[in-house]
Amino acid sequence: ILYILLLVFLITSCTEDEGVKFQPDSFYLNASTTNANETEGDIELTFNISTAYSTNLIIDFELSGTAENINDYTIPALSVTIPAGDLSTTIPLSILDDMLIEENEEIIITVTNTSDSELFIDQSDVLTITIIDNESLAYQNGLLIPNYGNAASGTISFISDDFSTVEHQIYSSLNSENIGNGLLSIGFNNDKAYLVVTDENKLTIVNRNSFLKETSITTGLNSPRYFVASGEKGYVTNWGDPNDSMDDFIAVINLITNTLETTIPVSEGPERVIAKNGKLYVSHKGGLNYNNIISVIDTSNNTVAPPIIVGDLPDEILFDSANNIWVICEGKPLSSGSETGGKLIKINSSDNSILTTIDFVLNEHPKSLSYNSGNLYYELNGSLYSMLESEMTLPITSIITTTTTNIKVNDGKLYTTNVGDQVNDGTLRVFDLTDNTEIQSITVGVIPGGIYFN
Repeated sequence: ILYILLLVFLITSCTEDEGVKFQPDSFYLNASTTNANETEGDIELTFNISTAYSTNLIIDFELSGTAENINDYTIPALSVTIPAGDLSTTIPLSILDDMLIEENEEIIITVTNTSDSELFIDQSDVLTITIIDNESLAYQNGLLIPNYGNAASGTISFISDDFSTVEHQIYSSLNSENIGNGLLSIGFNNDKAYLVVTDENKLTIVNRNSFLKETSITTGLNSPRYFVASGEKGYVTNWGDPNDSMDDFIAVINLITNTLETTIPVSEGPERVIAKNGKLYVSHKGGLNYNNIISVIDTSNNTVAPPIIVGDLPDEILFDSANNIWVICEGKPLSSGSETGGKLIKINSSDNSILTTIDFVLNEHPKSLSYNSGNLYYELNGSLYSMLESEMTLPITSIITTTTTNIKVNDGKLYTTNVGDQVNDGTLRVFDLTDNTEIQSITVGVIPGGIYFN
């Protein structure tokens, strides 16, 4: 009996010393959303009790966190009243949309006191709301088109997925500097985009969603072409001096420090590069000359395997759904003095063996390969063709007639860029593949190149 009395006394003493009488689930706070975009407007904060009071209940709270009252949001008061007989009350918290590019910010709402001294308040009475900066996501969910430019600097065009937003020169408008002459391509890794500026031997790194510049690598590159990431390294194909067939290389970039680590000597004219399972596959178009190989590089030790011999002037290279590699070879032009027809080649990535070779006739020079859902798409003589990856012969009839520089297929649509006269702005055209009709024609920059889905 003494032990029981002592235990009751200790429990009662501790509770009274803390000034709290436990009333489980008597009060809680919630919001209509806890992740609010800056464009959200008003969200609702609701203060709840489980048992109605016979008199008004006043609840006081305080605000903290990285978001600032007045600048990032507004709230009418720092206390609310639940009327007698009611179980809740709601007040608005208004999110403000500024024009700044910021990190995500938090509003922390902490209940500090109520007019009922016995009402239990605990950690459930703290609510955190995250404000997601819409400017920092401005270029998410859309297309990025690098425009090479001519005498002027290269530019980047952005087109939203629904085509309702079109912005040109997004890099220069955000960073107050030109991107440089000869913007050839864009590569990605996580939240970064890597802009390859070939005429200025530069790799500029930006946040892929805000396009704010982080840094540039301006040493160790020589006529850079394309970028791919594998692990914590980035790989950039470089022609070197186009008149020197022995100085071509792959630049290895440390993606943590954004510095050039080393170079891998390769055959002449490395062009496109893709990566999977610790290996790089590089098409060697030949620079200003002609080449006919695919290089395979082990990224664990930067060793180059014996080349895969394909057709003349291999360019676009990609993986299909079974991790086989497809490459389109343009073939030597008539002006070379030894014209060859193009080829479409399928390679087994497990052992580098050639599984399929489909030949074009002597004077046919296909280009711009894309793959989507078991279908291959390419351009030939101003027409676009589609074929199943399982087919062994080329299609006879085209699906679309249009002059194009690059093509890309995504979500039932075929996208093409056209450089035009290479002096004035080029064009992006979009076709619905259900009936192959054109649904959009959008002006982009001078000499548009690839089509990148962000």
